[in-house]
Amino acid sequence: MSRGLWDSLIRLRALLGKEFLQLWRNPRLRFFLIVPPLVQSLVFGYAALYDVHHAVIGVVDEAGAQATRELLAAITAGGHFTVQYYRALGDADAALDRNQIRAIVQFPWDFERSPAVQIIADGADPNSAQMIVGELGQALNRRARADGAQSPLRIEERAWYNPNLDDRPFFLPGIIANVVFTSTLMLIALSVVREREIGTLERLLVTPVARLEVLLAKMATVAAVGLFDVFLVTAAAVGWFEVPLRGSLIALGLGSMLFLLSTLGLGLVISSYSNTQQQAVLLAFLVIMPLTMLSGFAFPISNMPAAMQWLTWLDPLRFFLVVIRVIFLKGEGVGAFGLEYGMMALLGGIMLLLSWWRLR
Repeated sequence: MSRGLWDSLIRLRALLGKEFLQLWRNPRLRFFLIVPPLVQSLVFGYAALYDVHHAVIGVVDEAGAQATRELLAAITAGGHFTVQYYRALGDADAALDRNQIRAIVQFPWDFERSPAVQIIADGADPNSAQMIVGELGQALNRRARADGAQSPLRIEERAWYNPNLDDRPFFLPGIIANVVFTSTLMLIALSVVREREIGTLERLLVTPVARLEVLLAKMATVAAVGLFDVFLVTAAAVGWFEVPLRGSLIALGLGSMLFLLSTLGLGLVISSYSNTQQQAVLLAFLVIMPLTMLSGFAFPISNMPAAMQWLTWLDPLRFFLVVIRVIFLKGEGVGAFGLEYGMMALLGGIMLLLSWWRLR
């Protein structure tokens, strides 16, 4: 090993020690590293669900027949619905207006002669309305087929990788990606701007330490924090929420490191345009929100206009979401993510080059 490279490694080790020591001695940063990722995973794990649980359904049974009672028993058998009976549709409609019930199921007086069911849902919340109407329709159809109703074909419903169609196995891997994205981008941007504000960055740059060494030390420190957050939230998802992790941890670690190239580069670019920590926070949120919306975290990319779909190719979070969700749900390994790994490496390299140019 050449003398110059050995000296560079010694300086880099000293810089890494300084960065980790500075991080550990700051109580606010220690809090920021551990508590927010866990709180976000718990909040989203319990709150960010489209599943129907214990929805109160108003029933107007004008027929009062044995067949309608059996259909209502089928609706409540799954444990997702609680039935509230009303004598007239007007009473149920008033309860729906007051948000006392989520939907109305009406059986007309001539149901036995003309078997038709009317389902009325509160469309103010379209996602919940679609889920409730869909589950009610499935429960009624299953019961009708069990009673021997004629049907042109037999339908067997199956869902691979997520048999119960739960939302947690889909959302929690996305939370991991968003936690890493937000925390690492904010941390490296604030760390550089803070050193500029208190004057230590200028002191570092006039020492024999090279700019590249300063950059590598900061990146390595925040990357270690990002990987720690990945495995912290993964442990919470698997251990607390019992989300299955079917894929390779090596694939997850490699995808996380490639994704961190983009977030660290983007954070350094933000810090180069910010003179104060407040400016860095505002710029970071200006970047985080559009990238999150374009990533496919909550809204399918296929539903976006064509121009927006092309724009998502510039979003590294899009590719990391694919990697982490497939690893959790489908159990793939490193070889399944050639495109995603390549795009994250390309976007990360562009961001790092831009940040290096801005640092000069």
